[in-house]
Amino acid sequence: MARLKIVLLLFLFAFAAMYGCSSNEEKKVSYLEKGKVYFEKGEYKSAELELKNAIQIDPEYVEAYSRLGETNLKLGNPQGAFRAYSMVAKLEPDNTDAQLKLSTFYLLGKKIKEAREKVDAVLNKEPDNIDALFLLAGILDQEKNLYEAASVFEKIMELDSKQTRAYLGMSRVLAHQGKLSEAEKILKQAIDIDPKAINPHLDLFRFYIRNKDYDRAEAEMKKTIDANPGNTDLYILLGNFYFRRNKQDKAEAAYLAAIESDPKNIKPYMVIAGFYDFTGSEDKTLSMYKKALELQPEDVRIMDAIARFNFKNKKLVDAEKYITKILQERPKYFPTRMLKGELLVLKREFDKAIELFGQLIKEEPKSARAHYFKSIAHLGKGETRIAKTALGKTVELNPRSIKAKLLLAEIYFRERDFDLAQKECEEVLEIRPDNYRAKLILGNAYMYQKKIKEAKEAFESLIKFAPENPAGYFRLGLLHRLLKEYDLALANYNKAMSINPKLMDVFTNIVLVHAAKKEFETAILKCNKQMEELQDTPALLAIIHNLKGGLYLAQRKDTEAEDSFKKALEENPNFLGPYFALARIYLMEKKEDKAIAQYKTVLEKNPKQAGPHMLLGTIYDMQKRFDLSEKHYRAALDINPDFAPAANNLAYLLTVQGKNIDEALGFARKAKEKLYDDPNVMDTLGLIYYKKGLYDSAIGEFTDSLEKIPDKADVHYHLGLAYHKKGDKDRARTELEKALSLNEKFDGSDEARRILSEL
Repeated sequence: MARLKIVLLLFLFAFAAMYGCSSNEEKKVSYLEKGKVYFEKGEYKSAELELKNAIQIDPEYVEAYSRLGETNLKLGNPQGAFRAYSMVAKLEPDNTDAQLKLSTFYLLGKKIKEAREKVDAVLNKEPDNIDALFLLAGILDQEKNLYEAASVFEKIMELDSKQTRAYLGMSRVLAHQGKLSEAEKILKQAIDIDPKAINPHLDLFRFYIRNKDYDRAEAEMKKTIDANPGNTDLYILLGNFYFRRNKQDKAEAAYLAAIESDPKNIKPYMVIAGFYDFTGSEDKTLSMYKKALELQPEDVRIMDAIARFNFKNKKLVDAEKYITKILQERPKYFPTRMLKGELLVLKREFDKAIELFGQLIKEEPKSARAHYFKSIAHLGKGETRIAKTALGKTVELNPRSIKAKLLLAEIYFRERDFDLAQKECEEVLEIRPDNYRAKLILGNAYMYQKKIKEAKEAFESLIKFAPENPAGYFRLGLLHRLLKEYDLALANYNKAMSINPKLMDVFTNIVLVHAAKKEFETAILKCNKQMEELQDTPALLAIIHNLKGGLYLAQRKDTEAEDSFKKALEENPNFLGPYFALARIYLMEKKEDKAIAQYKTVLEKNPKQAGPHMLLGTIYDMQKRFDLSEKHYRAALDINPDFAPAANNLAYLLTVQGKNIDEALGFARKAKEKLYDDPNVMDTLGLIYYKKGLYDSAIGEFTDSLEKIPDKADVHYHLGLAYHKKGDKDRARTELEKALSLNEKFDGSDEARRILSEL
């Protein structure tokens, strides 16, 4: 009986093993078939996943590796394809197709020796293998061995006189040798061999284009279309030909003819949508995308294109609608998840964006775009160090990523690492010699290094390259102002203003130059004239009133100054500068008690006003009565939670008092959203980053602040502290000494002297 039980148990084990093997066999085949279906539908990411599942079950599944190689080629992942075909060659050394595929990869990777070895191995066994001979001809072409390449093409034609590819290859060799008439003749022979074959016609079409014989190129394509009236790709090629020659009407007609030739083919709809998008016809673009979607309502690629179009045109609600629909149907669809991440960055939902891009990078570690946008999200959170790492990875994966290199250059510039900023810009200019932004950052880096000649040349090249762009004139004006060449500075500022009269950075510098020359009346007249031109723009009027207040203060006309600062706040209650200016006036004139009483009376009459609370908070701040200043800043925020001036000052107050630093960061970020370009907000945010130990981010904010208020002692002091913590003694010393030279008695001056004595 016991023996019977043992036999039965062994049978059950054997059955389970057999069933398990059978189950795995079915599973791997199922995954393979699903992969094939996705491949045929053009959904290559999904195909890749299914094929990898098949290989996970059977690591020696040759057909799955072979299909994976094809899929990776479609995904633009040659490394993945190479690995897949390498496995095929390893598992089946006599697999000629795999060996030739590997040879092709080596050839494309300029590894001529390895490519030749693979081809020779095949030809030793099969001397007349035409595919191998074509590869050999390609290798010889790469080696500039044109005569041997020609002899290989001749051999192919001897083996099979109908091999039109050999005629096309021979034509290219002859063209390289400068034998253009012979090249044209052999192309026509290829056409005679198989008049219905499209490729010989296309090669002749391209031959004419390369030789700038555009009329014959056009005629050849039209003749090819006449012979193949149902081929949409030919109409698209003709449209592209017209588009490149800037014949937009003819291009549009060709694309529309492509649709007419096959109205149920979505490709021409997508192509003409791209054309309309490029030419700025938004309605027509969307119309064509929607027609394509009507043909294939479940095609996520079309929906993704529509979502991207809406995203690009700032129609975020529509973009989000399509993103949601796609991800409901295909939760793992990589391109749309990428777009969702970009949308999260735009909406400043940085934590969600970082989490999503982290997932995408885990799935696709070599996605340069995912690394790039992850860096943008980290920058949005002030995490400069992590952002630099992500940007470095972006550039590693895509060395020609202009955006990543420029962003790195800007970060280095903000950190005052001008050598690295210069290096990144120079690398961009090697790729794109006329890149405006790279030249601009490079010129700025030269200017801050006091490399006057190089900076001047850089800014003058900007003006020469784009004379209607005011940025070059503005930067050249700043350079002349730095050198105290005020007349030249004014000439460049005025030129910039003539291009765009609303450039308040430029106008501010014009006023400051006149003030430096003691031409106060001229400066005030310019302010009055500018206000006449900008009557309907309160934010800009506030800036001009604030400038006038500063001019009056410089002349000790305190009453007029107070009036101007109050007018600035009437135009824009969110403007930080006038609050500080008014508080300083009251303190200087010892009128703070009177001012406090005045604003309290205002609040008694109408307590729901954030502005008076802000002014009271600022006055108490300057009196160092911090409990009262905090009370009024919070009161202002209770009335208006988005009141940026109070958010900034409260954040600063909490930080310097060592209170809740995370609460301070929340207030500072709120202020930054509203007052992105305000130097005081930059200083506050920088100080918070400094307190949190994020020294690179702090340096970036302080540097941006000093760009706008270069003579602010406490900002130089804060920057010096950050450099000191980073261990950069030279820069710390420079900034601390600058702070003391501007003001010997600022808050923190004793600490600055102590650090300097240690340095």
